[in-house]
Amino acid sequence: MFQFGDFQFDPEALLLTRGSRSLDLSPKALQVLAVLVRNAGRIVSKDDLLSIVWPNAVVEEGNLSVHIFALRRALGTRANEYIETVPKRGYRFVATLASKDSCRIAEYYIQQQTPDGCRQAAVEYRKCTSAKAKAGLANTLLFRMVLGDLSKSEAVPPAKRLLEEAHQIDPACADVHVSRSRLLCLGEWQWDKAEDSLRHACELAQDDETRSVVAAWQGYSLVERGDIENGLERLHWAHATYPLSPFISRFLADAHFMARDFYGCVAMSRKALQLHPHSWLLYRTLGRALTALGEYGEARREYRRATRLCNSPHVGLLADFAYLEAAAGNKDRAAALLSRLSRRHAPLVPIAQIHSALGNKDRAVYCLEQACSNRDWSLSALKQDYRFDPLRADPRYRTVLAHVGI
Repeated sequence: MFQFGDFQFDPEALLLTRGSRSLDLSPKALQVLAVLVRNAGRIVSKDDLLSIVWPNAVVEEGNLSVHIFALRRALGTRANEYIETVPKRGYRFVATLASKDSCRIAEYYIQQQTPDGCRQAAVEYRKCTSAKAKAGLANTLLFRMVLGDLSKSEAVPPAKRLLEEAHQIDPACADVHVSRSRLLCLGEWQWDKAEDSLRHACELAQDDETRSVVAAWQGYSLVERGDIENGLERLHWAHATYPLSPFISRFLADAHFMARDFYGCVAMSRKALQLHPHSWLLYRTLGRALTALGEYGEARREYRRATRLCNSPHVGLLADFAYLEAAAGNKDRAAALLSRLSRRHAPLVPIAQIHSALGNKDRAVYCLEQACSNRDWSLSALKQDYRFDPLRADPRYRTVLAHVGI
């Protein structure tokens, strides 16, 4: 399967598509295109095209011209950027080709959920110009923001531009609407519009893999907003449909954590780690659940495993360690880690969690107020996260929750 411009071409199946729409071309026209694509960059003479496409027939040159004309009409106004006529010699396919495998390779890298993995994914996505690839590029930026590798101002505006370009290429691409939902949540706090985008993506999805990813995002969003039963139902369906996805496994484990089913989170994380033993985020989720259960020694071990697997220093993991020490009553150790986090400009929400565990309620609420002013993406979990329970009676906390709008 090859990608050029907005088009995808399968020379074996003789199928040319633009976005989600198959183009209506005769088999002979598509055979001509297959010969040109397989010889991309080289001139293919008219005689060679006639002998390859019509091996057992005598066909006039004008017949070939008719099919070239049909191809150019199907390729639109930029047809000359794809098929070049070389006078008195033949035709040449001149566009840059990318294998659709590039998107699959990019998905492998992005599932690592590390800054380096996201950067490698971006390299692969740039080899394609499809709507799916541009949505994938937007995802790499948003995930790097979540991982602390990019600021909101560095990630959100270019991600928004990429999704606008992707929508122009193929407004019926489900991946574009899934990515737009992420942008609306992580970058703009537009929860209802994000839900609408996910519903639209579900309607447009053409395979079970895409439907399960959409359902996982829907389910986790519902759990964050307090609709736990429906959210977990969607997530369990997604996991049953696509059990090999590390994304969906982690969403399900995280959702059990948000739902305060810590034993369920531990069980789900350990089961998922049998399939995905190199997922540092699954070890992190497992460590968080063990911390909630008071199993501090086991939690430390899981956090250390996550740290070894994460290819770059991660302030989120350092914050997890600090919260663990605060919850375990090791206030001096927690304070030392908190000081290190302050020097590294850690996100305010995990800082608030640590202050909450240390009993510094005023400081914790102040951090949340500042995060609210900055429209911090991680405040989306504010309603359900047990780590903020000591603050829930404070009217200032309820004000922050109202401003977040979940």
